Amino acid sequence: MNKLKKKDKYVSEHVVTFHSSAALFISADQLLSDGMMSEEESQISKDSHIYLICQRPSLSFEKSSFEYLDGHLIGNLLYTKNEKEEKIPFKQEFPLLDGVIEVRLSNYPHREVQTFDEQGNQVRRLPANFLAHKLAWDGSIADLSDLKVLYIGQSFGSGKRTAIERLRSHSTFQKILADTCYSSPDSEIILVTVRYEPYGFMTSMDGRDKEAISDERDDRRFKSILENPLKKGQQISLVEAALIRYFQPHYNDKFKKKFPSRDVKVLAECFHLDFSGLIVSLDITDSPLALFSDVVPSSQTHMISISLVDQNERRGFFQASDGEGNFRKTLPNIFNLSK
Repeated sequence: MNKLKKKDKYVSEHVVTFHSSAALFISADQLLSDGMMSEEESQISKDSHIYLICQRPSLSFEKSSFEYLDGHLIGNLLYTKNEKEEKIPFKQEFPLLDGVIEVRLSNYPHREVQTFDEQGNQVRRLPANFLAHKLAWDGSIADLSDLKVLYIGQSFGSGKRTAIERLRSHSTFQKILADTCYSSPDSEIILVTVRYEPYGFMTSMDGRDKEAISDERDDRRFKSILENPLKKGQQISLVEAALIRYFQPHYNDKFKKKFPSRDVKVLAECFHLDFSGLIVSLDITDSPLALFSDVVPSSQTHMISISLVDQNERRGFFQASDGEGNFRKTLPNIFNLSK
């Protein structure tokens, strides 16, 4: 344990908390097409505050094994990993609806199953990556479920366009698509849009620290937090910065290393209100997918703890006192304030 330097300390410490409540996953080809979304998907898209541009192996159907038999699609999904072709067998119920009389694969590279009516009109399509989504649910296949985070941005804006509408012409998104096509032709891009609930806050009180301030000065700090709520734009900027610092995506620069810091404008109000830190969680357990990066292992749940105090001088939220000025960390993987 370390010894705290002499400085004003309060018995209560407060952190801002942000929790995700819904996520939508859409492939790049779906994003750039005019495909329809369900009402629920459309609402999540409209409500989303953060988006993540991710990468995973691209998938196709194996032509030689594909057949439609007794109301089922049967065959293998193909993808490439480490320059080696992998196969995943499938059998998927697929009823013929709306006058469909024919089922066939799309042209090479056979990315989807298509159905046609008597007039030769295409009625339905089943992309290989959509079927992979279901197989990931059923089989927990990491190659299908793990998404590598390449870029994080805000989908919150002052206009009426959704994140998906804005991203169709986003320069970074277009660059990632071009780079992937050139450097990683066996990969595909998946967009994840995430909705966050309005922020909350958590308080810790360490009564063992006999030197801590516990009178009306501490009460005034808490009252100031209640009377000066963070604006919506401030909230989303904090979430974005924390996620970038945590995942350190390849295509992000800002917040990737120098966060948290007193020089970062987005933290100004947190310092003004004397928050001790931020906790940002990202939860996609309602899907079969998981997120990872070069510095973060694959998981469906991620929690980021950001300390906004010098922990050599002040306990903060993420440490506990032994009553004699010594302190210990209460959580692992904390991003500490840069000097």
